[in-house]
Amino acid sequence: MLAPIGYYYACFHSSYAYLNAVPGIAPSTFNRMGHQQLSNLIKQHLDDDLRKEFDEMRDLRETINYLGLGDPRGKLMVLRGHNLRFGTPKDSLSFDEMITKSRDNSRAFIVRMLDEVALLPKNAVDTFPRRGDTEGFWLDEYMQEDIYLGLMSHEMRVKTYKFVQDILS
Repeated sequence: MLAPIGYYYACFHSSYAYLNAVPGIAPSTFNRMGHQQLSNLIKQHLDDDLRKEFDEMRDLRETINYLGLGDPRGKLMVLRGHNLRFGTPKDSLSFDEMITKSRDNSRAFIVRMLDEVALLPKNAVDTFPRRGDTEGFWLDEYMQEDIYLGLMSHEMRVKTYKFVQDILS
């Protein structure tokens, strides 16, 4: 259940980071940023199709987080072993399909954010990772933050490096 939740938050934070670097958006805009506020900023500063993808990722995340978006009876049915579905009854996704859709959408979304970062003025993105960035110094620094000390095994750090470098290539 955690994968689609993480995929959504990867989209949330990649768009949040990008929008923080966009010239002309007041820093106070990002104080206590909510999901809908970020969705509105994506529409305003990127495009409505990307906002729709973001909102769909959020809906997938909420469906999984809250065992569906329906009434308490439906949630109880999921707890008792009935399938968790997403979408309309005639056009719905199974839980496995939700995971696949979340993974694919998240990767495409993050790649789009990296493309957008590449278009920003250089002085706005000096500290951002870039495609082809194989030095990894920024990733080393990120992974060394106090929050990760002792919490992530060496093996997990290696896997994380490989995943991020794959996205950046």
